[in-house]
Amino acid sequence: MGLYWSLFVAFFKVGFFGYGGGPALIPLIQNEVVNVNGWLTGEEFTDALGMASTLPGPIATKLAVTVGMRTGGAGGAATALIALLLPSTVLVTLLAIFYYRYRNAPSVQGALKGIRPVVIALLLVTVAHLSPRSVVSWDTFLIALATFAVVFYLRIHPVFMIGIAAFIGFVFYR
Repeated sequence: MGLYWSLFVAFFKVGFFGYGGGPALIPLIQNEVVNVNGWLTGEEFTDALGMASTLPGPIATKLAVTVGMRTGGAGGAATALIALLLPSTVLVTLLAIFYYRYRNAPSVQGALKGIRPVVIALLLVTVAHLSPRSVVSWDTFLIALATFAVVFYLRIHPVFMIGIAAFIGFVFYR
């Protein structure tokens, strides 16, 4: 199977089975990229995630472009991005038609209540997988804790914290 086809299949699966938005897709992308296909090591994936987090836009699409570019150049980036977006584009169109027709039905409301905690659990899985590679010492733990507090309690936009953390890393960790 060719590289482009492998990229397409991997990111199509993520796009098809992922639920809950970009952050919830991170563990699915990590599994495909690191464990299934071996395109990146765990550390390289963490670096790619960090780089993608510094730019505006959805994290999953930025990861698809980053992994695709690393493995197959511009063609790989386009293939991974199209594969990731294709299932959700088709499915969200169909779901929107269904939802707006039946949104007040108790069964639809019940299904949504069941799905919400799964999305939270997938985000926690992402944290559990990434923390051992990201929070490696007390100082990086303090950076993570301070960032959480500032973003959560003071409602400072995350992009500012990413910029500050990049500056700290540049000054103290090179």
